[in-house]
Amino acid sequence: MAEPPQTPASSPRIRVALVDDDPHFRLVVGSLFAASGRHQLMAMAGSAEEAADWSEDLGPDVVLLDVGLPGRTGVALAGELRRKFPCALVVMVTAANEDGVVLDAIRAGAVGYVLKTGDTGRIIEAVDDALAGGAPMSPSIARRVLALMQRQVAPGPQASPHEELSVLTTREIAVLEWVAQGAGDKEIGTRLGVTRSTVKNCLLGIYGKWRVKSRTAAAVKFIRTGGPGG
Repeated sequence: MAEPPQTPASSPRIRVALVDDDPHFRLVVGSLFAASGRHQLMAMAGSAEEAADWSEDLGPDVVLLDVGLPGRTGVALAGELRRKFPCALVVMVTAANEDGVVLDAIRAGAVGYVLKTGDTGRIIEAVDDALAGGAPMSPSIARRVLALMQRQVAPGPQASPHEELSVLTTREIAVLEWVAQGAGDKEIGTRLGVTRSTVKNCLLGIYGKWRVKSRTAAAVKFIRTGGPGG
């Protein structure tokens, strides 16, 4: 696995805010970001009400937001935080993976959805992926989202599968095959024998050629083409 790019000492660190009612999880995440030279955990809240009181001057780059907050849910809070911090990206963190909750979070403007039960290091990866223009999701969540979105994609005029795929390189198509199965960048890199940076560069190339903004949108479009054999 390639090492993440180092942020020059003169560059500002990535500003992160966390909303989660679990004090143990807040401690774990706090330790992760304290050990990072590229990130700054600038605010933590244990409830939606506490987070709603944050000043507009806080200006986080990314908000990590728990779905299962007591009282007012994280999904309900997501829209308010996006209005208060229009430049911030919201990534949901949760132990739940119910289909309705996942889609509600995405509709509320969340760009990613990461399970707490996975590798805690995935939290930092999710922040970096979101800022790089991706849609970070735990693999099991990504598979369910893709299945749900396939059922909701309305058919319409589009280029033929051959035309869609012909603009992509062989490696980009190989990356897409794994993305469509819900694989994360690290897993894709391992399976294809390339670095994580190479996977990210392939995804950026795909986004530009297909004029999509996320890995989920790219995967849905790939599935609609029928894949290489379509």
